[in-house]
Amino acid sequence: MSRRKSPVFVGALTLCGVLALGEMYLIYERWSATRAAEAKLRQRESDLGAMASLIPPPSRAVATAIEADLARAQRALESMQGELKGRGPAAEKLRAAKVPPARTDAYFDLATYVEKMRELARKNDVGIQAEAARFGFASYATEGPEAERIEPVFRQRLIVQYLLESLLEAKPTVLLGVKREPTLTKAERTARDEALAAAAANAAAGQVADPSATPEVSLPEGPDYFQISPQASVRKPGFIDTEAFRFVFSGPTAALRTFLNRLAAFELPLLVREVEVVPATNEETIGEQAPVEEAPAASAADGSPSVVLRASKAPAKAPTKAARTNTSTPIVAKPISKFTVTVEYVLLVPPVTPPAEGEQPAPPPQS
Repeated sequence: MSRRKSPVFVGALTLCGVLALGEMYLIYERWSATRAAEAKLRQRESDLGAMASLIPPPSRAVATAIEADLARAQRALESMQGELKGRGPAAEKLRAAKVPPARTDAYFDLATYVEKMRELARKNDVGIQAEAARFGFASYATEGPEAERIEPVFRQRLIVQYLLESLLEAKPTVLLGVKREPTLTKAERTARDEALAAAAANAAAGQVADPSATPEVSLPEGPDYFQISPQASVRKPGFIDTEAFRFVFSGPTAALRTFLNRLAAFELPLLVREVEVVPATNEETIGEQAPVEEAPAASAADGSPSVVLRASKAPAKAPTKAARTNTSTPIVAKPISKFTVTVEYVLLVPPVTPPAEGEQPAPPPQS
């Protein structure tokens, strides 16, 4: 009899053991959950105490004011971005311009630009020295730019034309030089931006800058090119890109003032970065004019270009020998200076948006 009941007894004991283990597990789980809840409560109390010490204290009214400030900041940002895109006819002309589709079209576009600038210089009685005869594009006097540089060269041409029109209408004495930064391919621009970002990171960390790590673009040969110093530029990789231009001319101070006042209208996003003024030499006050349509009756038989000297007006009577050799000095002469003006055109870099899940990241836009 006891043997028949023993399996039941053993099974009952086993069941009791299992129930006891289950109860112990449930007790441990509840204890662990209670400790986690207590730690979370202490963290919440600590966060609440920290928030209570904030000035201003977090409240619905404060949140509403912060949202209003954010909306105003976004409107101000949109307004500044709109300003940096330019305004008026000059900006509309720049935006509506169509890039030449081929090298031949780009060459004729530059040739037309040169003729227009010569005509404008002749109209305003501005002399042109040989280095500025192609107005910044002497590299393409015989052929158009390479296919990958057509678009950046065309954009530079539009910007230089606006700046030159503003300068020539200010009526300087002589245009001595027009220079621009060399155009960059996508790979060259990426390398330059990476070098600039690394230099900025090193400067922020307080490290001494390595001169060999300074990003520099090798300048092509010719009178067209120059490179602005990174310290003088507003270029910020990832946020702002720029293209720099330099104009050298001689004339009275009024010409410089008129030119800068025109740029201050901010029809295009142009920033004046440097202005250098030195006394002009005699050679820098004499320049060749663009050829006129009809030669004057008293012109020389050899057809040599006319010489413009705007320091004084030609007298009504026959000039003396001293006046013909330009050795006399007027009693009250207008001071003629040599000006070097460096300008940057600002290009906003669109923010890179993170790709959606499953999409390939988009390549960064090329300005």
